[in-house]
Formats: sequence, structure tokens, C-alpha cells
Amino acid sequence: MLASIRRAEPYLLELGGGLLLLVVVNVLLRPRDPGFLDVQPNPALALVVVLACWHGLRAGLVSGLVTAAAVAACVVARMDQAGWSELRSLSHYVTPLLLIGAGLGLGLLRESELRRTRALEARVEALEQELADQAVRFMAATEAKHELERRVAEERASLSSLYAAARALETLDAERLYPAIAATARRFLQADACQCYILEGELLRLRAAEGPAPERPEIGPDEGLVGLAVRLGRPVSVRDYTMITSLEDLHAAGLLMAAPLTGAEGALLGCITVTSLPFLRLTPASLDRLGLVADWGARTLENARTHEQTLARTIEDELVRAYTYAYYQRRIHEEEVRADRYGRPLSVVIFRIHRFGVVAPERRAELGRVLSLVFSRTLRDVDIVCRYATEDAFAIILPETAPVRAEVVVERLSSEIRNFHFAPYGDDDQDLEFSARVLAVREQPGGVTS
Repeated sequence: MLASIRRAEPYLLELGGGLLLLVVVNVLLRPRDPGFLDVQPNPALALVVVLACWHGLRAGLVSGLVTAAAVAACVVARMDQAGWSELRSLSHYVTPLLLIGAGLGLGLLRESELRRTRALEARVEALEQELADQAVRFMAATEAKHELERRVAEERASLSSLYAAARALETLDAERLYPAIAATARRFLQADACQCYILEGELLRLRAAEGPAPERPEIGPDEGLVGLAVRLGRPVSVRDYTMITSLEDLHAAGLLMAAPLTGAEGALLGCITVTSLPFLRLTPASLDRLGLVADWGARTLENARTHEQTLARTIEDELVRAYTYAYYQRRIHEEEVRADRYGRPLSVVIFRIHRFGVVAPERRAELGRVLSLVFSRTLRDVDIVCRYATEDAFAIILPETAPVRAEVVVERLSSEIRNFHFAPYGDDDQDLEFSARVLAVREQPGGVTS
């Protein structure tokens, strides 16, 4: 029963309470006038007016009918004593009709006001929704504006970086190009660590590093991600080599990106590697940027080497195609600094011709051609043959060569010269006399300097 009361319309509860209050007041104040029939206007009209104005048409009509029925019942109850002849009098119907009419009229007015209120509320809600949509559009436009401003700022920064990279790569000094290539790659990719490896012999050796130093100073051109980049001839990322699904996988990978430095004729010059990069920047766009830097770096490096070779011809002894002693003094210093920086061995072979003064001047050119042939057949391309302090001596710089290995080179060189059986001493049939000794410029970190 309580549940049914709670589910009832609110105005019915209010109507019941109002009628009960009227009955109590009627009993207490006018017990001889049931229904307030002698009071005009009837107090029940106030109840009908309140309910109709507050709840609308249904409440007004129901309250009017109920109160009119109650008043009519009171009229009938009084007529039991006076007789039924009074039913013809219209005065008995005025109050019930007034109650019904007041409830109906005021209910209609209230219902009309409620409809207008609902229409206005719907309009306000629609305007609020439209305002919210406009606010969302405004926020989106603001975000787009900020994004455009950020991109413009990044473009300006990229142009500045591009200009700085162009200035750094203008040099024709290969030793200055290596760090410039690594720095340019780090700047363009916004990476944390980039490296520049150069092909020396059969290995790629670290020549410059930006950020934390890598674990390996040497990499084989056919190993791992670097080998994949060299085989494909284009930049690759760790995603081309293995599966990366989380930030932990990214940190566990040794190399994240690699791009080969390839010359104009397809010869491998070196490789650019990336070992530390934010996860969100491991994208195809970053890979394209790395390829651009690698292409740019390869061209400048090839130009530097061409320039170095051209310059070397101007400081070369045409007799045996050896560099001058002045060039030797500068180059041995550069090689010693490089060997000490990267912890690599370095040796020098001092080759001396005995009784050089006995050799006729016209036979010295022939002797030079024989020695040039022996040097070219025995030594590597990276080995550097220079004139020494005196005319009868040569200094041969052997990069990446320990003293023990240099002794093997000396033995092979001596054997080749003896196989020619060259006799430069006038009418004497005696073979060329010479000596060769090894100087260990650097054997170990902080090692021996000749």
C-alpha cells in the first residue's frame, strides 16, 4: 500500500491532504456548516486554484471535480432535512460549477505556461548544445593554430639545422667530416646517439660518435642491421630486422637504424648508425631523413677523398710514387692521434738503401720504378709510402698494424725485392743492399711512441 502511495501522482496526495485539512477546519470552526456552504467563496476554491496553478490541467480538473463532488454531497446531506424541493434552486450549483470551472480554466492556463516553459527549456538546451559544439570547434581551431605555429617553428629550426649542417659539411678534410656527419644525423633525427663508421680494410671502424659511445668500435659490413642496410643499399630500421612491440624491446635493441655511405659508383665508404632514439621517432619519416644525411655525407666524403688524392699528387715523388718527407711528418701525427683516440695499433717501417751514393744517377730512376712496383704489390691500399729524412730512405706508415704484423710485412717486402735480383751498383753484380726496421708507434692504449 505504501508503495502504491509513493507511485501516485503528487497532486493526488496534495489534494487528499488539502481536503483533510478543510474537513478538520470545518469541524473545528463551523461544525453546523458542513462543506462551508454558507461561506462565499468556498475555501475549497483556494485548494483548486493552488493545485491547478501548480500542476496544470489534469490536477486542476481532478481537484475541481473532487471538491465539487464533496460540496454537492454536503448540499445533498443538508437537503435531507429541508426536503428535495430545493434541488430546483440554481444557487446550490454555483459553487460546484465554480470549482470545476476554476480547476479547468486555471489548469488550461497553467498547461499553456508549462508548454511554453518546456519549449523555452528545449530551446535553451539546444542553444547550450550548439554553444558546446562551438566551444569544441573553437578548441579544435585553437589546437590547429598551435600545431601550425609549432610546425612553422620546427620548419624554421629545420632550416637553421640544414644551414648549420651545410656549413659543417663544407669542409674537404675527412677527419672533420666524420663528426660533422654524426652530428648532422643526430640533429635531423632528434636522436640521442648517432655514430659514423668508415670502411677501413674489411671492417667498419668507428670514427665519430654523438651522444653515448657505442659498445662496439668495429662492425663487420655483413653483420646484423648494418649488413642488412649494406645488402639493400638503403636505410633500414630495427623493425626491418626484428619485431619491436614495446619500449622495453626498443631499449634492448643494440642498433635502431643504419644507413650505408655509398659512393657514386656504388662502393661502400662507411655507415651511419643510430643507437638511441625516442620511441615515437622510430618512423619512416626519420628513416628517410637518415637516408638523406647518408647520401649527403657520402658525397661530401667522396669529394674530400678526391681532394685528398688530388692534393697528394702535388706532394708525391714521381720517381717511386712516394709522398714527401713533409707530408710524412704531418700524416704520422694525424695517424698517431687517431690510433690513440680509438685504441688501435700503428707501426712504421723505415726502409733504407745502402751505398746509395754508389748508384749511378741514370740508374736511380730504374731503381725507383722497381721499388714502386714492389711496394704496390706488397703493401695495402691504406698503407702510406713516404720519403724519409734522407734521399736513401723511405718511411712506410702501416695503420691498424701491430709490430708483430709489421715484421711479417717487412719479411714479405724483403723477399720481393730480393726476387728481382736488381744490381744497381755500376759494373758490380752485387744485388741491392738494404735494411728495414719496424718502429712501434703505438702498441696499446697510451703505448709506445717512436
